[in-house]
Amino acid sequence: MIDFSELKENVQDFFEQKKVVSIIILVLVILFLLALIVFAVQGCTSKSSNKTVQEVEVPLEIDQKLLPPESPSKTSNYTLTRKVTEKWDEEEVKEFFTVPSQTELKLLENDNEKIVNEILGEVP
Repeated sequence: MIDFSELKENVQDFFEQKKVVSIIILVLVILFLLALIVFAVQGCTSKSSNKTVQEVEVPLEIDQKLLPPESPSKTSNYTLTRKVTEKWDEEEVKEFFTVPSQTELKLLENDNEKIVNEILGEVP
């Protein structure tokens, strides 16, 4: 048979000798017990709430016309699709092509120069 007085003395000795380890063990045991209590309460309340939701459920009756949500408006210059041709006519050029400014051309030239210099590197 287990001698509880000896077991009690051994536990007391352990707690006195290793206080940090014993505190950590106690905290973990308490957290474990709290987690068990939370899960038990959570399980009990979820089962009962499902029953009340099913009892309260009312079928949907449509008494008005359903309206879809408004979509963002498109601007007049936004083109979804267009017919692709070999060449643009003057009207398409005016509509779709924008002439780049001098600063944009200069930036493009500088970027291209960087790429060429990286490719060529230290070629003799």
